[in-house]
Amino acid sequence: MKWFSLKRLLFVKIALILIFFATFLFTQPHLSLSATNYTLLPGGETIGIRLDTGVYVAGKYQVETQSGKMMPWKNSNIEPGDRIMVFDGKPVRSNQDLINYLQICERNSVELIIERNGVVHTTMIMVYTTTRQEKSIGLYIKDRILGIGTLTFIDPATKKFGALGHGVFDATISLGKVTGTVLSSSVESVKRAIPGTPGEKRAVLKKEEWGKFSLNSVTGLFGIMHQPSILSKKPMEVATQDEVHQGKAYFMTVIEGGRVEKFSLEIISVKRQEETDVKGIKVKITDEKLIEATGGIVQGMSGSPIIQDGKIVGAISHVTVDNPLVGYAIHIEWMLKELAQIDKI
Repeated sequence: MKWFSLKRLLFVKIALILIFFATFLFTQPHLSLSATNYTLLPGGETIGIRLDTGVYVAGKYQVETQSGKMMPWKNSNIEPGDRIMVFDGKPVRSNQDLINYLQICERNSVELIIERNGVVHTTMIMVYTTTRQEKSIGLYIKDRILGIGTLTFIDPATKKFGALGHGVFDATISLGKVTGTVLSSSVESVKRAIPGTPGEKRAVLKKEEWGKFSLNSVTGLFGIMHQPSILSKKPMEVATQDEVHQGKAYFMTVIEGGRVEKFSLEIISVKRQEETDVKGIKVKITDEKLIEATGGIVQGMSGSPIIQDGKIVGAISHVTVDNPLVGYAIHIEWMLKELAQIDKI
């Protein structure tokens, strides 16, 4: 993951942080769909994603003091990925909470209550004064993750949405239970993909909130959308796995500004799946305009809906790094299955 900090500007310029090229497998019963039972609003919009993680330890560092370098955490039971819940008896809800508590702390050591893998622990940690006369416990902390992705669909009846076509994962912390906000976003430029080197959308996040998400699963992010202009789209039917076939199709995504465009591709192969898998459809980009602009599939296209025979069949989920013209998509039914788990925020 790449990390970003918020700037005090209308826009927050960021690069992509979403893990895009890992393969995940999750077992669920096969979902039988009737195309006549499902109509969805197709996505394609680039969206900003802010995951509220709670305050967690991103790393450790030695503190420069008048007596030399110190390790406040040396005898503490604290590791990267631990969520800090309480500092010296005070609840910690944000980075700023912890900073504020630390600066008024008069103790040489304090008690931390932390959560690790669902288990709550208590540990002590030393407090040192730096050469700049600031209090420190030698921990790098984070309380949110920012990134971009692509909206896949919205259920017009419930306003529930799905995005990304895969989950957001991080090597340091578990993100399964995090909630967050969908923000308006605009693509400023695209780093072209070349064989062996992934490309990426480069976007800005705006302050305008489009919705909230409450579920981060192996198949994507899911929540409730509030943005009126997206909700005014024309609905499309959904294809079952048996309806997806080799041949021509197109997908919807943004490569400049906020304008959703259609780009042609070919479905090379289709897997009929009984268990959830994010690689059910293999595709090849055939659109010359897209190839010229991006080199193929790039990071940030994850979640772009694929349309075949007038129906939504799936969403881009992965790219073949050695050949960015070729990638994979998740069957739309695996994303639809998650909607039943979402409660309106």
